[in-house]
Amino acid sequence: MKRFNNILVATDTRLEDQRAITEAARLAKESNASLKLVDVVPPLPWTVRLLVNDHDHISGLMVREKHEQLEKLAEPLRAEGIDVETKVLSGKSSVEIIREVLRDKHDLVMRIAKGSDSRRKGFFGTTGTRLLRECPCAVHLVAPDSPAILRHVLACIDTSTGDPVDAELNKTILELAEAISKRHGARRSIAHAWTIDGEQLLHGRMPQGEFEQMKRSRLEHIEGLLDKFLLGHGCTIDDESVHMLKGDAPIVIPEFASLEGVDLIVMGTVGRSGAAGMLIGNTAERILGSIECSVIAVKPNRFVSPIKMGDYVEAAPA
Repeated sequence: MKRFNNILVATDTRLEDQRAITEAARLAKESNASLKLVDVVPPLPWTVRLLVNDHDHISGLMVREKHEQLEKLAEPLRAEGIDVETKVLSGKSSVEIIREVLRDKHDLVMRIAKGSDSRRKGFFGTTGTRLLRECPCAVHLVAPDSPAILRHVLACIDTSTGDPVDAELNKTILELAEAISKRHGARRSIAHAWTIDGEQLLHGRMPQGEFEQMKRSRLEHIEGLLDKFLLGHGCTIDDESVHMLKGDAPIVIPEFASLEGVDLIVMGTVGRSGAAGMLIGNTAERILGSIECSVIAVKPNRFVSPIKMGDYVEAAPA
């Protein structure tokens, strides 16, 4: 099972609800991991910089205030024996969080799903969405109403492609979902969405019997690949926790999550675009746009973030 050893919690010290820190502390204690609590001071608007002579002093006061608030959040965690560092970043939230991940080689970022001042429509907000797309490590976005003890964890996998990247992600997703469900005493489900490319067109042009035979053959092929994968992880396709969902993943997975009371979805987010490393896949983007629960998004080891540390950032030693 993938263990997280160096966790970054991107918090907003203005919020009363700090459940991302609570969950991170629980994980850190169990894994003997280190924590870093960060908050970000955004750039002052250009009008303030233009009209106020001591705007650098104002920024400094904001940094100092946030650092004091972070230290207050860290003190009870240190009292529990957790290794906790605090740091205030300056700049655009998503970019500076990712730079901090690159700088100190964090393997998990945790954050409340949507900040109180987000202007982006949808459940995850601007910063959360960009972290899902571009952060090089796993990202855990915690829903504001997520229960302290999870009741239902859903692993979304796809064994139908035969692609090594998907195989790597499927293994990580299933092992992570299994570990989390055991930690919380939660129900664990596995979902695999499937469909037939051009199904409506084929249905209208093929004889009914021939179409039904093709549909059965496709399903048997997908089930065979899934069953082979599951056998290597102690279960089979016949287990009641395994669900073959017929339809487009961005539709059937959110529907399943809503109907079955899923508290956390573990999924992969990478499509093989070949651009700056790899970018979030369209299917994953659409799924994330329709769910309203916590999510852990994992990426393959060879993912390269399009965000760079920048000339002014000194890299941590290897």
